[in-house]
Amino acid sequence: MRKELKPLWGILFFCILYLLLGLGCSTTPPAIDRRTLPPIVKVYEHIIPRNINLELETRISVQKGEIVSLLPSVYARQGDISLRIGSEIRSYAYHTKANSPGLLSYAIHGPSTLVCTFEILIWKLEDWPQIVGVLERLRQEDPNNRHLIAAIDEAKTRERIFLAETKTAKDTEEVRKELQTLKGKPGTKTEQAGSTPSKDSSPASAKSSKEKDSREKAVQLEEKLAELMKKQAELEEMKQSLNVERQKADSLAKQLEEREKEQEDLRTRLRLGPKALPLILVASPNDGSKVERKMIDLSGVAEADLGLERIEISVNNKPIERAEEKPRKERDRPRRMEFRERIPLAIGENKIRIRAVDTDGISSEKSLTIHCEESRKNIWAVIIGINDYRKAPQLKYAVNDARAFYDYLVTKTQIPRENVTILLNHEASLSNLRSTLGTQLKNKAGKEDMVILYFAGHGATEGDVTSPDGDGLEKYLLPFDADLKDLYASALPMREISYILQRIRSERLVFIIDSCYSGASGGRTVKTDGTRANISDRFLDRVVSGKGMVIMTASGANEVSVEKDDLRHGVFTYFLLDGLEGKADTDRDGLITVDEAYDYVSKNVPKATGQEQHPVKKGAVEGHLILGILR
Repeated sequence: MRKELKPLWGILFFCILYLLLGLGCSTTPPAIDRRTLPPIVKVYEHIIPRNINLELETRISVQKGEIVSLLPSVYARQGDISLRIGSEIRSYAYHTKANSPGLLSYAIHGPSTLVCTFEILIWKLEDWPQIVGVLERLRQEDPNNRHLIAAIDEAKTRERIFLAETKTAKDTEEVRKELQTLKGKPGTKTEQAGSTPSKDSSPASAKSSKEKDSREKAVQLEEKLAELMKKQAELEEMKQSLNVERQKADSLAKQLEEREKEQEDLRTRLRLGPKALPLILVASPNDGSKVERKMIDLSGVAEADLGLERIEISVNNKPIERAEEKPRKERDRPRRMEFRERIPLAIGENKIRIRAVDTDGISSEKSLTIHCEESRKNIWAVIIGINDYRKAPQLKYAVNDARAFYDYLVTKTQIPRENVTILLNHEASLSNLRSTLGTQLKNKAGKEDMVILYFAGHGATEGDVTSPDGDGLEKYLLPFDADLKDLYASALPMREISYILQRIRSERLVFIIDSCYSGASGGRTVKTDGTRANISDRFLDRVVSGKGMVIMTASGANEVSVEKDDLRHGVFTYFLLDGLEGKADTDRDGLITVDEAYDYVSKNVPKATGQEQHPVKKGAVEGHLILGILR
């Protein structure tokens, strides 16, 4: 009788072992009650995987910008589980932000008998304090889960950045409102020429003292605002650094996945015996090439003795979507397949991989390294914005324009801060402008460098019979201390600007001017003699008469450059920045040229101003002059 029971005991033993190791659910904390989840949780799924080394698509839809959190059980090893959103590259990180919408897929890698469960959470908001709160609650159910602890640590880091950003943004808004209120008071206007404050306690003396206090406070607020803007940029750099570390972790896990794939290929080859691997030949580009564009053409051919199943192409581990061919019967699968694809590149080193798989599942790979370089070896910029003129009408948003353009250059295109000079209000005096442009910039910028100049402020004209433009007028840009009664001595005439630009050695120079000269009421122009003349735009040709210069102005010579309260910017600068953020990138190569930016503003500015303002561009350079980079 006992001998008959032995086989049954053996079967029962293996069944129990399978349940403990294969499912392990008796030792895994139960899923939390969905009904008690806070509103920030959009999706919560408790998943028990049933397949190994097979990517499975869920019915979970993820929208662009949403945060997806992956929380493996305590038994999982790092890199055992990966998520994919749509066609994006697999992510092994605890928290992933979706770059595009798509369905969520997951995969278990390697011998995963000890991987019991994992949880997926999708958050409605990128609100890290709330996310940390939910994760801490989950930790109460699973206190020894090292993955959950690591996920909480990462979320807390992002929470600290989030809170700092929120406070900095609030402080920035308060300072701007206070500054705007201060500038709106009569006391902020500077003293007129020739006025001398009285030493007694008369009302005039008190008013002068009040004006001085207001100016000093305005300067302090400007300095505080600059510090806050700097802090915002530093927080952005911290976020980027955190993302770089995550990418490194994903890259290491991806290498593990590729080694597993190589081992699987080796096992298949050993099983099938000796056989020639698929052959891959790349016609273009050459390995190790250096390019200055963000899109290249990849072409070549692959061959296999018994026929090819497919060709896979990836760049920096991200699969390239290829046009799907009609499925063929096995006997019709070709021995030779050509490929020609448009490949996007990132600035820096790019790894392109071509993988050919034959009908037996045997594959071979060919890798290329392509270096994508910015077309600018070095960049120097001077940004000028003036609202509070000493002896000219005040403007509202010229400083806003200058700050926004400065922020774009240093944060989006990542020009080193030390290469960008910003002069606001009293900093933009005539002597400062001449020193910055005519001396400092001249000494810094080399022939191969790029120079970007930006001016937002008043323009003006003055009668001058010697003007070479045929209109009897000299055109000026007004510095902070310009005197409308003596423009010759206190403003920058275009003939001097032309001379200053020619002193700069750079052959890649762009000068952007959000100003005007018509003398019409409103906008960024002032009357000097009470009359309006028909202004020739030939002075723009004079400014860019040197080699490699382009000038782009907000409006035609006889038009007004408009500011709008609803935009809180000059109309021209608003649409210039809008285009540089990506809308002007018509060829989708990730680079925005001056021509693309001009095409964008020349279409949108007239629409926004009732066809009363038309931007103008003059000059040319060899090749494309890159003004913006999308990263």
